[in-house]
Amino acid sequence: MAGKNKESRLGKLANILDTSSADAALARQRAADPRFRAAIQKDRRKALNSFATVKQALADRAKAEKARARAKAKKKS
Repeated sequence: MAGKNKESRLGKLANILDTSSADAALARQRAADPRFRAAIQKDRRKALNSFATVKQALADRAKAEKARARAKAKKKS
C-alpha cells in the first residue's frame, strides 16, 4: 500500500514526460538566441540550470551520492 505522499509510477512517468516536453519547447526557442549560446560557452551548468529536467537530474545525482556515502559509512561500521 502506497503512502499518501508517494506518487505512483504512472504519475512519475507523466511528470517526466510533461517536464521534458516543456523543456524541449523551451530549448527550441532558445536554440537560436545568441545570448543563450554565449552563456552556454561561458558557464554550461549555470545556463542549462534554467531547464527543469536538468535541475531534476542534478537533484537525483546528489541523492544518489548521499545514498552511496551512507552505504559506505554503514559498511565501515
